[in-house]
Amino acid sequence: MPLPRRTLLAFFLVLAASLLSAAGAPAQTEIRRDAEGRAIHFEVLDSGVDVDWYAALLSRAAHGDEISTVTIRIVSPYEIHDRCGRGASACYSGRRGAATITVPAGKGNRIASVLLHEYAHHLDANRRVAGVSEPNGTPVWWALRGMAELVRGEGVARDYRMGWDRAVGEIFAEDYAHVHVGGEYGISWLYPPTRAFKRAFLAELRGSATTPPPAANPATMTRPVTIVRSGTLAPVGQQAMPFRLLGPGRRVTFTAGVSPLVGSLTGARMVIACDGAVVRQARLTAGRSVTLDVPRLGPASCRAVLSSTSSTSQRFSLRLRLAVQPAVAAARR
Repeated sequence: MPLPRRTLLAFFLVLAASLLSAAGAPAQTEIRRDAEGRAIHFEVLDSGVDVDWYAALLSRAAHGDEISTVTIRIVSPYEIHDRCGRGASACYSGRRGAATITVPAGKGNRIASVLLHEYAHHLDANRRVAGVSEPNGTPVWWALRGMAELVRGEGVARDYRMGWDRAVGEIFAEDYAHVHVGGEYGISWLYPPTRAFKRAFLAELRGSATTPPPAANPATMTRPVTIVRSGTLAPVGQQAMPFRLLGPGRRVTFTAGVSPLVGSLTGARMVIACDGAVVRQARLTAGRSVTLDVPRLGPASCRAVLSSTSSTSQRFSLRLRLAVQPAVAAARR
């Protein structure tokens, strides 16, 4: 039996309301001003958003006229992955004439950090380092991080082929966010900006200093990587740790020790090999540890291997440390 017209009309009205609700709040465009009167554009797609909080954060952060050439799109936290990709906290689209930062609605240090991280990508796109391809941050920052040497040594890349935390643009964005709000620093292989770094970087961004300092030595700000293992080494078994040295001047320190589980029979061999060739090796006996210390390696694909030469199981402990050494010229100054 057909439904009466009124019933059909009511059904379609309810359906339309449901679809509108599912689509989220309609876009609302708002404009705020920074202390210099520059326009800050917002596109709000969630309800209950405190636009003034976002505007105040951006106004306090170091910026220039580029702040008026990007739209801050604020969406529900549940939409971020759909708009920015799985695992993303926010995102920046820098198409010419249509730059957009998409961030989740909310407040607090985490939201502040992701907003300023994405704003740094916009700032990067609008600043230049002479003779250097984008992304390149800013001239003072480029020198403070010793980026020229890191690029030459293939320790970083301008894209994501070496991973997110090795991308030049992401390092710049993390530095920018960190000097403003602090908190967790997302580049695990670098030390976060020091106070001196922060002062010089902010002076540049605020226009009070424009001359780049002498290029920093990346070795002074690169965290050593340390891998520690222990356990039981089976008869004629081995423990292997592959690693890659991304640039020259790496120092590899490999320490190992063995001890018997029962009786007194122990024996092992430790080797550092790079690109298929043995670089350094030593034999181990019970009661003492041995260290292989090899300076100025890389770039190379390497392995640190502890191999049992005993017919019985034995306890083992090992420690592998990878560090960047200062360049020879820098060490002589």
